[in-house]
Amino acid sequence: MKAVAKKYTGSTRNLRILLSLNKTSRRRRLLEARVPIGILLPAYRNEALKALFPRDKRVANGWEHAWGHSPMGNKESWADVARWFTGKSKYGNNIAAANPRVGRRPGRGTRVLIPSGLLISNIRAIKPPPPPAGPGLPGKSTKKKPKPIVKKTPANSGSTTSPQKTPTKEKTEGAITREPMPKLEYGKDSHGAYAIYRLKKGEALYSAVVVRFTGNMHADDVNSMAMKIAKRSGIKDVSDIAVGYPIKISLDDMLPQYLPKDDKRYLAWVKKQEEMAGVTNTYKSAVLDGVVVILDPGHGGVDRGAMSHGVWEDSYVYDIACRIHEGLEKRTKARVLMTRLVPRLGYRPVNKKRLTPNKGAVILTHPWFNPSNHAEIRTAVNLRWFLANQYYLHLMKQNISPERVVFTSIHADSLHPSLRGTMFYVPGDSYRSSKWCVKGRSYSRFREVKAKSCYRLSRKKLRRSEGLSMELARKLEKSFVSSKLALHPYDPTRDHVVRRRHAWVPAVLRNNIVPCSVLIEVCNLNNRKDAKLMRDPAYRQAVADAYIKALIAYYS
Repeated sequence: MKAVAKKYTGSTRNLRILLSLNKTSRRRRLLEARVPIGILLPAYRNEALKALFPRDKRVANGWEHAWGHSPMGNKESWADVARWFTGKSKYGNNIAAANPRVGRRPGRGTRVLIPSGLLISNIRAIKPPPPPAGPGLPGKSTKKKPKPIVKKTPANSGSTTSPQKTPTKEKTEGAITREPMPKLEYGKDSHGAYAIYRLKKGEALYSAVVVRFTGNMHADDVNSMAMKIAKRSGIKDVSDIAVGYPIKISLDDMLPQYLPKDDKRYLAWVKKQEEMAGVTNTYKSAVLDGVVVILDPGHGGVDRGAMSHGVWEDSYVYDIACRIHEGLEKRTKARVLMTRLVPRLGYRPVNKKRLTPNKGAVILTHPWFNPSNHAEIRTAVNLRWFLANQYYLHLMKQNISPERVVFTSIHADSLHPSLRGTMFYVPGDSYRSSKWCVKGRSYSRFREVKAKSCYRLSRKKLRRSEGLSMELARKLEKSFVSSKLALHPYDPTRDHVVRRRHAWVPAVLRNNIVPCSVLIEVCNLNNRKDAKLMRDPAYRQAVADAYIKALIAYYS
């Protein structure tokens, strides 16, 4: 019963309540247990309300109950309704008074309102639906916004201000405020087409220009691109650039969303964003019933990943994965499958600031694999997606729908020191092949490779995978923001990595057949403040909690 109290109410402090309701001793095991709705965790509470009162709903001024559509049928009374939704039977008369038109004995199906002020806090916390928008109704304004004024620069500059680059704030689902779209000018010279950005007060060439507009984030790449831009812009000292100075960026180096409105790459990017917005996961369960999460903590063994400021990637991301594993199993009905194990630790979180390297970490293939030298690291990386793919195929044989499976790989980055915050990567279909194989002596002994060494996905499935993954990534963004965890300042979710002037998708995403797959770069270990956070067990727990919160939102 102690385990029931912890899992379904979130605290063993409720054990006495459960024992009194179920009339059992602490040692006796029950097949069923009664738990009051008022003390259930939010995810379970919502599921319970849905099951007990299928026709009820949250409304703007309270809770609307369909009379007679409950386990008691027409035998329910005003006192019963009061006990269920306010916690006290004595409020039955108050609820009856709030519904004068329904009479003392409402008929089956009659809609009865329980005012917000009487509801128990857990039900009152459920957000009511937004008000409808339209002519004469509260909601979004139907007035047309004035078109932005398009200004032209002097004719001899050969450039114009782009009309789509108006400095208005954009928002994504969940009211995540993104940076204002920067104002750019475009032109052409003997070296080709370019964009001009004028530095604002407090901005630097590295972050405000290179990282934002070109997608380069690794230190060497950022420095190299900064020198290239500085040379073309006539900048002699990159640390001393005047506010408003016109910085020229080659269009060939820019991310598509910042290109001119008539550019083919920009138009293709817009079309893709519209397609992605139409992809959504239709499976819903607020308690993650039937959901399977495949967790992949990055690196391990001789591969310690990124290392900086006394923090190494593998041990710390493994601890975050363990916290997610523990939280999902205790607070939801999700099933968790891991790709990696540290035998001496199991999946127990470690509440220490300084963790030891996970030299004994193994990939959970058959047989287990622990790379003994750096030459075997590539094999270990590929075995991760082989294992994830076999997990997925076995789940499909168990008639688990594809939309109930999620793959998440957890890492920590090594970027330019000026950058901070979490990033999310999704498998961009433009950077994936529709067929791939991995063969060789180093793989031949593993059951996962013997079962299937080549995979194939249609272009349609690759595009849908990106859309589902992007949907989860947006939920992660929202959850991290609400949890006060810092996100990367420019486009925290991306569909590819840029490194050494090459764009690609990490292998665990690129070769993964799980439709919803996300790679999380928790923080930038090259940044001293981020590295210090990573050492804090409370921060690692906050990241795990934010992930679980996002997953529940994704399936709610």
